[in-house]
Amino acid sequence: MTRREDEVVQEALRQTEARRRRRRGQEALRWVIAWWVLVLLVYFLIPWPYQVNRVWAAVHGLCAQVEGHMPCFDGRPLSLETPACGRPLPLCTRDSGLYVGALLGMVYLLARRRWRAAGRPPRWFWAILAAIVALFVVDVLNSVALDWFNTKLLYPPNNILRLTSGLLMGLVVSVPLLWAINLSFAGRQRERPILAHWADPLGLLLVGAAGGAALWSGWPPLHIPLLVLSVGGAVAMLAAGNTLAILTINRGKELLADTWEIFTPLLWGSIAAVGEMALLALLRYRIGG
Repeated sequence: MTRREDEVVQEALRQTEARRRRRRGQEALRWVIAWWVLVLLVYFLIPWPYQVNRVWAAVHGLCAQVEGHMPCFDGRPLSLETPACGRPLPLCTRDSGLYVGALLGMVYLLARRRWRAAGRPPRWFWAILAAIVALFVVDVLNSVALDWFNTKLLYPPNNILRLTSGLLMGLVVSVPLLWAINLSFAGRQRERPILAHWADPLGLLLVGAAGGAALWSGWPPLHIPLLVLSVGGAVAMLAAGNTLAILTINRGKELLADTWEIFTPLLWGSIAAVGEMALLALLRYRIGG
């Protein structure tokens, strides 16, 4: 066989393998869609044995759901300590900001065409990330000290600080999360940084500010959209984290050849996300009520 013939054979084999990966990926994608359709059908259409708020119950294991800590959409802007209301979000103010911020951050980066961009974030980003993580941890511990032990550590906790720390944490987490996903592909583009321009952190802050303003507003028409965004963000972050964990455990340093190969681990990550939410909610109801 001549060199030219060998090249033709190798190219044909590569194309055959690419088509095989595409077929497997398409089948896995159909299973991902079918899984979430099934989950939604079971969740919303099948009668439950107890009269409970289903969305509230779904995220019961992810959030303390303390009265007065929830964004309220009865026409009143978010206050330092929200009074009881009839239209709260199922996640507390901090967690609502966290998941809305993470989802908006991912959407912003993808809109900026950062898919496969695998260039390392600049050093200043890691400094900002460390500072925001420290702020988030301090705010959480400060709230826990008051809620659980009736002790004020540093300052009186309030919903504005909860919203701010959660939003900032969600925005900065979206960057390394997408970067880690991009690093999983053989076709990653290391010459394209995930944060390519000074406008990127400004853009993240602007979309985060828009999400924060919506959560703060208390405007009733925003209740359902923000409910979907906050709960959807929680599910998406769980599924993405599970998918990355599955890739790390099953494939090690082996990279994904193309986008189609992500859908099989995404399927198992999605199944695990639903199982984790259900288990955490069950444990919380059994242990903490």
